[in-house]
Amino acid sequence: AGMAWSAAVSASAVPGPLAGRTLAGQSSSVPGSPLAFLAPPPLQLPALAVPLASPLRRLRRGRAAVVPLAVLGEGSSEGGSAGSSSGPAVASETVEQSTPQNEPDLWSWQMGLSVMSGLIGSMLSATAFSRQREASKGKLRSPSSLSGIGVSASARIVQQLGGSLLDAEAQSPLFSLGPVPRCTAASDLRRNDRHFTIITTAALPWLTGTAVNPLLRALNLARHGRPVVLVVPWLEVEDQAQIFAAGQTFASKDEQEETIFKWCRERAKIDPAVLPLKIRWYGAKYVHNVRSIFPSGDPALALGQDDPRDVLILEEPEHLCWYHHGTRWPELFRHVVGIIHTNYQDYLIQKKDVDLDSDYLAPALIPDEIKEASVFAATTWVCSAYCDVNIKLSSTIMPLPNEVTCNVHGCRDEFLEIGDMCGKPEHQAGGAYYLGKASLQKGWGELLELLEKAGPLLEGLHIDGYGSGADQNHILKSVAALEHASLKMSNGIDHANEVIHPYSVLINASTSDVLCTVNVEALAMGKRCVLARHPSNNFFEEHFSNRCHFFEVGDAVGFANAVKNALAAGPAQQLPDGQRHALTWDAACERLFCAAEVRVLSGRFQRPSEAAASRLAYRLHHDTMKDRLILDVIKGATLGTKTPWGEYLNEWRREGLGKLKVQARLMEREMRPDHLLEHERYIMERIKELAGNMIPNSPSQRGRTDGDTGAAARDTSVSTEVTDGELEQASDRRRGS
Repeated sequence: AGMAWSAAVSASAVPGPLAGRTLAGQSSSVPGSPLAFLAPPPLQLPALAVPLASPLRRLRRGRAAVVPLAVLGEGSSEGGSAGSSSGPAVASETVEQSTPQNEPDLWSWQMGLSVMSGLIGSMLSATAFSRQREASKGKLRSPSSLSGIGVSASARIVQQLGGSLLDAEAQSPLFSLGPVPRCTAASDLRRNDRHFTIITTAALPWLTGTAVNPLLRALNLARHGRPVVLVVPWLEVEDQAQIFAAGQTFASKDEQEETIFKWCRERAKIDPAVLPLKIRWYGAKYVHNVRSIFPSGDPALALGQDDPRDVLILEEPEHLCWYHHGTRWPELFRHVVGIIHTNYQDYLIQKKDVDLDSDYLAPALIPDEIKEASVFAATTWVCSAYCDVNIKLSSTIMPLPNEVTCNVHGCRDEFLEIGDMCGKPEHQAGGAYYLGKASLQKGWGELLELLEKAGPLLEGLHIDGYGSGADQNHILKSVAALEHASLKMSNGIDHANEVIHPYSVLINASTSDVLCTVNVEALAMGKRCVLARHPSNNFFEEHFSNRCHFFEVGDAVGFANAVKNALAAGPAQQLPDGQRHALTWDAACERLFCAAEVRVLSGRFQRPSEAAASRLAYRLHHDTMKDRLILDVIKGATLGTKTPWGEYLNEWRREGLGKLKVQARLMEREMRPDHLLEHERYIMERIKELAGNMIPNSPSQRGRTDGDTGAAARDTSVSTEVTDGELEQASDRRRGS
């Protein structure tokens, strides 16, 4: 309501071709205006003070000003003239405007009302963000944007910079991610002639979601004849030992690539050597404080000269681009899709333990509200700057520019084949287990807390846990303190390992995952799942409610009842055909193709990254991150890495201090007017004249002793003549003293 009121006020305040336009960017006299189609979904974040664009536009028109259109965008709005793609193009250069003689007062009552509506819109934005955060933490139910298994039922308006449903200038939408009209050619990924580049933040043998799912996505695309380049991080040996199981390390990229291909042949039953699949490597570093891998340079440099630049899929675009200061991805590829895997807002605030000797002390002491707001701002910033479409695996993720909520993950055929064998004796044993990376933020912390709270309600319950990671020792200590239920912790194994086959129930209490791959794999194997009723599990609650047992977040009694009901349901059972197909990678890729489509409603731009807001976000981010000092300071504040202040100081002494001295001298010379120099010359002449008259044995005194008054006068005159060089030396001596 606030956005509609703001748009109406701003439109009424702007004369010319924008007057009388509807919210759809079409004239109100045009029949069939799709207002119902453009109704925003609930809990969408409205634009912050969007109506302020109207008085700012009047400011540019009304007074003499120099407007850098290269920053503000091309034309009068992001989408050209409102509702029209044939508006005249304006050159992206500096344009000077003058004041019309009949221009009314700048701050009319419409402008004041528009500003007030902008403030109201800002308050609504804060309220919507608070409700979204409550929903992501399980306090509110967040509706899914997709009905049916991977089929979009309603259109979505592309957002710019985190929530602007309308064009900031013309109050009309630019793009839609929905069923009509036809998608652009660049966003049509179903064609067999498309080439895919996938960049991710992890690689095997680290068995984490960002390593396994992008690899399986690449294998499925390549298996259907679409060439794929998979770009993965290369870590130094000391970093490899921290995350790979059993301290496994690789001396070369070829050695690790062979390990990846071996896993594909053994686990995915696909030989990458016979597929149009290439692997590229970019330099990266593992940051223990946040349990994540970050690029150490520009991943685009890892691409070969012959690698196609067609479709780019950024697995965790916010993660890859937070510190990115290289080439803008939309300038390299025709269509850029970001897939958000991790809820970094909750992931970072769950780190409660503070080590007084740790480099991560400062970030650990920052209030959670500031962390959430900072991650929200940085993520929306880079997602707007570098992606055409951002796909959230579940609604637990913050509002993002150009977002679509859809599960685009599947599971490999091996898990489905295991599920097909349900009913055999080796699948009848039953029992409960949990499998995941040994990190407190990845479900282990919630599981241990619920087991402790449940107490006697789960007396005698035994759970087998499998996981390797940085918090494994901490988890083992917590397990030993349990009194009623028991949990046996073992090293991480592949989820399809024969050891997992007999279990009938997966217990996963995690609320930090966006969409847990372990749940998908367990369901494919015919097992039942005990899950928290949380937005990250909406996909399973909507489509697999007969196989999942839910409990409210933090409810120990509900958790105990769900565990008992799941165990009482008996051994694993094969899935029906419809549910089985929904978990395949063929279905996941079809959902990806649907979610990645862009449909232009109005304007001459063909992709969201061309809009002015996206280009402005890139310019701001790129100019900030290309400064080495600022980049290192930001990394130090967020990742806990040390900033080399000594190195920066020495470099400044060598270069900056010398330049500063030269600039100071030039400024001093420019600031001294000519009359001051003449006055200084006059004073120096008088001083020399006084010296000649008062100091004994001076040339003038000797002249007077000889009795030649005229000569003495001439000597005095000569003695008072000072060259420019002597004057400059005297001035330097004076300044030095």
